[in-house]
Amino acid sequence: MIACLVIPYFAAAVERRHDSALARRPLAIGGQPWEAKPIYAYSREVARQGVRPGMSLRLVQVLSPQAHFMPAAPARYAVADGELVDVLLDFANLIEPEALWQPSGPDPARLAAPGRVLPTRYCLDLAGVPAQELLSLAQEMGRAVRQATHFNPAIGLAANKFAAQVAATLCRADHVRLVPPQETATFLAGRTIRFLPLPPETGRRLRLLGIETLGQLLALPWPAVRDQFGPEMAPFYRLAQGELAGPPPPPPAGQPLVVRQQFAGVVHNRLALQAAVQQAAASLAAQLQPANLAGQALALACCLADGTEQQAARQLPRPGADAASLAGPLQALLGQLSLAAGVTALTVSVAGLVPRPVRQLSLFDQPSGRSPAQPPAGEVWAQIAGQYGSGQVYRPRLTDPDHPLPERRFQLQPLAPAPTGL
Repeated sequence: MIACLVIPYFAAAVERRHDSALARRPLAIGGQPWEAKPIYAYSREVARQGVRPGMSLRLVQVLSPQAHFMPAAPARYAVADGELVDVLLDFANLIEPEALWQPSGPDPARLAAPGRVLPTRYCLDLAGVPAQELLSLAQEMGRAVRQATHFNPAIGLAANKFAAQVAATLCRADHVRLVPPQETATFLAGRTIRFLPLPPETGRRLRLLGIETLGQLLALPWPAVRDQFGPEMAPFYRLAQGELAGPPPPPPAGQPLVVRQQFAGVVHNRLALQAAVQQAAASLAAQLQPANLAGQALALACCLADGTEQQAARQLPRPGADAASLAGPLQALLGQLSLAAGVTALTVSVAGLVPRPVRQLSLFDQPSGRSPAQPPAGEVWAQIAGQYGSGQVYRPRLTDPDHPLPERRFQLQPLAPAPTGL
């Protein structure tokens, strides 16, 4: 298990410990309002006025006019940081400190807490500690920190670093929040995507798509997320799953998917064989699509009444996952075989499994140039509206294609359900 100890609004807590007269004053740390530079840190009262990291001191004064402005003291914060590490070394040998109150902010590649807090935090590896002792150990750790430093920590316990950090951020000061390993995914599902250290543009695009929580992000299959946001989204996607950062696991490889059909007798009719191949293609697609996989190679084997077997195989020009893309090549393979003796069984297999390619259908009308394989946008919208009812579905209408902001290039209009016939 991993323990994450957080001191929210760390720099403000250090200043209040240094000068008790500041205990009840809202603090804006980093300089005076007339100085042209961003705020360094602030207290909880200032955060409640809408102040966020990176804001200028002038804007902070506008949002929180009652705040007490003061210069930053990094040396003082570093000393307090060292005090905390000294205390925590009594509880674990492996400690990873992160001083998120520093003015440059955390490395974007590292895990970050939401911008509403400017904490310092410490992740401790508690591997080897019996499960029944974890909670009491964390509580003792909190008491030791309060006694030695006079800070009020919040502690999260979870199976991995990210879940522990989220638990600590949501936990109240002087409390411990335990996330059992089997509940990690459920615990993370309802949390905001702001817990992920996403690039600002990626976070903005996700929110435009209506994706506000980690659970909503995971509702999208990984191939769709990858095609929309690029492979660099992989570590964030795995964090949302409650796993360690890193590339998503590769699709299952090795054994191909196989469908076998045994006939009651000997089949000579080509039309019956073609129907059997069509059914086998549909069975393969039913296995590929839920797993978001596509096949790159097809094989067909027919067992003949004389005890011999006819085989044929081919590579697909592009990976296939639906029945239509698999049935055509399989029918072509069937035409290559000599089946005069009659067929008693056939076996169809698809190999070379890769992540299924995703294609976004256009949401706008396409009066010309539309691919025959793609249904008209109007038909898609009518089916959606008919399923969910009037007033529940909105259709984007292109208004200003050249506007520099993507969200200003269209307007949302309610879509009425398609009329039903008698």
